Amino acid sequence: MSLGVPKKFSNEGVDAMRLAIFGIVIFSAIALVSQDTFCQGGVPTERVRAILEEAMTIQTDPQLKGQEFRNKRRAAIKKIIAQNFHFDAMAKQALGQHWQALDEMKRSEFKAIFQDLFQDSYTRLVLDFLGRERILYNKEDIDHGRALVKTTITRLNSEIPVDYSLAAVEQKWLVEDVSIDGVSIVQNYQKSFFRVIQQESFEGLLKKMRLQQQAIDRSS
Repeated sequence: MSLGVPKKFSNEGVDAMRLAIFGIVIFSAIALVSQDTFCQGGVPTERVRAILEEAMTIQTDPQLKGQEFRNKRRAAIKKIIAQNFHFDAMAKQALGQHWQALDEMKRSEFKAIFQDLFQDSYTRLVLDFLGRERILYNKEDIDHGRALVKTTITRLNSEIPVDYSLAAVEQKWLVEDVSIDGVSIVQNYQKSFFRVIQQESFEGLLKKMRLQQQAIDRSS
């Protein structure tokens, strides 16, 4: 069982175009925040527009093309993901009701491994599929430190609605979830995790995640 890409967005039942769109979505999300503070950084939509363009420039830079520069791009992308996703909230949401039963040591271990697996999965998707895409910025809602940015990605005569959920955390916008075609990434993780916990246990889930983390370390 893979705990990387949620089943909805895995190779099962979707084509390469969908994976390409998913890669764009993830990098759109990680590009939402810069070093600016929440007060200085402008509205979330403008951060999406400005930093996503910068990210795409890196991916399409002729001087960074080729397999020999893949690790350099990979390291930069993983760093951006680490800085701009709210992994505390994502990990808690992904475990749902099971989170409350964990002590602080188990919570910390789960969050750390979850972050590693998430970063690795979506870094690979970005590297493999991100290119020059047309993104339509449709609507933005901000309410009490939370924001929802609605966009549409167009590619290969297809249109994919993508919603970004953000929260203001320590004066920065951090991504908490991304929904594609109305399907939440975090909810997909939650379904996968719940299934393993129900069939085995939380320890069984953690064991599977540790094995995947070890495999990632060996391949790095």
